[in-house]
Amino acid sequence: MIGSAWKRIGAVAGFGVALLCFGLSFGTASAQEPAKGRDGMFVSVPDPITSNVVQQIKQQVGDAVEKKKRDVRTIVFDFNPTEQPVGTSDFGPCNDLADFIRRLQLGREKPNWPAMTTVAFVRHEAARFTVLPVLACDQIVFSAEPGAAGNLTPRARLGPVAKELDSPITETHRAAFKTLARNYASPDLIMRLLDKDLVLKKVKTPQGVRYMSPASIKEAEDKGTLLTVESGLPSGLEPGRGSFDAELAREVGLAKGTFASRAELAAALRLPRQSMHEDVLVGAVPVAWRIEVRGHLDGGKSQSLERRIKKAVSKNANILILHIDAETGDPVHVAPLARVIRELRDDSGLRPIRTIAYIPPNRSLGVTTLLALGCNEIVMGKDSALADFRALKPEDRSALIDVVVPMARDQGYPPLLFQATLDPKISLVRVKGKNDPTEQRLVTDDEYKQDQESKSPRWNSFGRLTSDSKDTLRITTPIAREWQVAIPQEVDDVSTLYATYSLESRQVREIRDDWLDQVAEFFREPWVNFLLLMFGIIGLILELKLPGATLPGIVSALCFVLFFWAYSFVGEFTLLAVFLFILGLVLIAVEIFVVPGFGVPGISGLLLLITSLALVTLERMPTTTGEWVQLGSTLTTFGVALVAAMVGAFAVAYYLPSIPGANRLVLKPPSDDLEDDLSASRIGIASSMLGAMGVAATPLRPAGKAQIGGDFLDVVAEGDYVEAGVRVQIIEIEGNRIVVKRM
Repeated sequence: MIGSAWKRIGAVAGFGVALLCFGLSFGTASAQEPAKGRDGMFVSVPDPITSNVVQQIKQQVGDAVEKKKRDVRTIVFDFNPTEQPVGTSDFGPCNDLADFIRRLQLGREKPNWPAMTTVAFVRHEAARFTVLPVLACDQIVFSAEPGAAGNLTPRARLGPVAKELDSPITETHRAAFKTLARNYASPDLIMRLLDKDLVLKKVKTPQGVRYMSPASIKEAEDKGTLLTVESGLPSGLEPGRGSFDAELAREVGLAKGTFASRAELAAALRLPRQSMHEDVLVGAVPVAWRIEVRGHLDGGKSQSLERRIKKAVSKNANILILHIDAETGDPVHVAPLARVIRELRDDSGLRPIRTIAYIPPNRSLGVTTLLALGCNEIVMGKDSALADFRALKPEDRSALIDVVVPMARDQGYPPLLFQATLDPKISLVRVKGKNDPTEQRLVTDDEYKQDQESKSPRWNSFGRLTSDSKDTLRITTPIAREWQVAIPQEVDDVSTLYATYSLESRQVREIRDDWLDQVAEFFREPWVNFLLLMFGIIGLILELKLPGATLPGIVSALCFVLFFWAYSFVGEFTLLAVFLFILGLVLIAVEIFVVPGFGVPGISGLLLLITSLALVTLERMPTTTGEWVQLGSTLTTFGVALVAAMVGAFAVAYYLPSIPGANRLVLKPPSDDLEDDLSASRIGIASSMLGAMGVAATPLRPAGKAQIGGDFLDVVAEGDYVEAGVRVQIIEIEGNRIVVKRM
């Protein structure tokens, strides 16, 4: 019994050392390595662990081994798939899962199943009885701070078991933990998870340093084992602490490695990157949606695409195909959307959704490469390409490096490959391990030279990876297939794509751009913007110059509403722009009706109108030279539209009253009483009245009524505005048009 336990301990330790060696040799470039080892799989363990969860995990493993005939030799159980604390209070299902894991290790689950290495991946707190299946695994690894190799994540923690349990710990519980503890070099470390007050001592034994309770020390000494109790304990092993963080677990030998992500762990275990993404269809009927992505992905298009994705999820989609037929986009909006896609789960938040990026033939993705990187798998057609950033300016490429490279690394793609698409200075070399030719990766030219100049070169080159042009590298279909960025099959049409994933066309729902999104995109076209602004301003001026003419006001309101609505899908400042526009109109109204003239309110109102129109078109505040130039271009367009509108408005105001039929659009102001209207209608305008004086009966803006002698006449003021009651004089008579001036 003791011998078999020590054999078990040796196997675990050997696996831990091997895993650690892989991690250390891999370093920060581990995700560059195409996996050449045996097959494996990741399994997400939902929280809480229930009988249904255990059955689902069994079915998932069985489907991979039996139905898909995969030679699975390594299973990684991800106990924090959502990177949140987990902890199940129900002992039974957790113990059942632990038993299943032990049977997998021994190859005893089914006669035709091989023995498998099991790894527990703890990325946040794993407490209560969830600790049982964690301890049942061959090896425990913790997560490290993302992007900072060597910095441990303080959230990753194993235990305590007794945290907020529904009932006290029983002897049955203790027996289960004691059974698992025998597989560890220091069994009392495991029992500390149950009893936080258990006293531990650091002891030197013939097998190495162990951590033992006083009772265990006495028992060993009674058996004649030579022990030396040493002073001092690692920080965290003092009584009162019933859990292990990543650093303590590694120091006392419970964990042998720390990794930032699934991708790093998969690379260290030499698993193919496809192993990171689970088969979400086990026990489920495929519900597939294909979403077409077309046009430039600005803020509006990105929001529209996100809405369509969420709609598919709400309709129980478990397979999502992004048909990416768009090359360009704004990284500020595309990158967050890619992260949404990468973390996509069903409405319950438990099951991930399988996402597939399809790049049709002869399509080269630029910024939209980020969407493809967010998906679980990438499918490429003939002569298609990823990461074609050659059209971008150098400063824009540099800004993208901090977005594209980390995303590629997190998804298990070679980060150097994607970095070379943005940095023309990087030259890549394909290398194989001298001692292990199956170990292949990409290194820079400088790294290869340093390796060859060392005393013990590690690599043999088998060719350079060069661009198909004089510019930066782009990832063509052959390159993507070589380095497992895309699936091995070349897919040239949608029907072949469906067949690749065993889908029938009738099973796949297709969703294209919403017609409202297409309308909004049309109204955001520069020439449409110009027309909307021009006619909106013309209508506004005519409504002010021709009182009672309602059509210009309606046209103006419609143009401005369409303009602001079209950009409501895009910018961050839409609400502010609307408020500024309304305030500008109020100030202009104050200038016309309250304090006539052309002073501070009028100028301020005009500036606010222009500012609001420019502000609503901004997706964000300009930060680069190109963005400021774009803003200047927008303001220039608005300026030209304003000038054209003013010329057009005054021309219409001048000629409209004399155009037969069209002059009916200009309504006369309502009379104060019927007698005034009758008097005005029957008065004959004679040249003898030229120079006659009277009083403005109504405000003249510039049209209105004036009392000349005993008659009320329709007049037009010379200038913009004359208050009621001000003395005026007739200075011009042309037909029925009477012009007066302020006295």
